[in-house]
Amino acid sequence: MANIKNLRTGFTGELGGASGAVAKAKRAASHVKDEASAVARTAHDHPSATSTALLVFGVAAFLAGYLIGSAANPPPHRSRYW
Repeated sequence: MANIKNLRTGFTGELGGASGAVAKAKRAASHVKDEASAVARTAHDHPSATSTALLVFGVAAFLAGYLIGSAANPPPHRSRYW
C-alpha cells in the first residue's frame, strides 16, 4: 500500500529490489504466516489429534514443572524443642 507522500508525487507502485534488513524481515514474516496457516489448517482438519496432542503436552509440562519444583525445595528439617 502506497503512502500519501508517494500518491502526491504520482508514484502508486511498490519499490522493487529492496535487499536490506526490512526486506528480509518481510520475507521471514511471510514464511511465519505461511507456516502458521498450515498448522491452523491441520488442526482444523484433525481436531481429535490436536486435542490429544495438546492434552499430552499439557500433562508432560505439568509433570516436568512438578518435578522441578519439588526438587528445588527439599523437605524442611524438623527440630524437636523439648
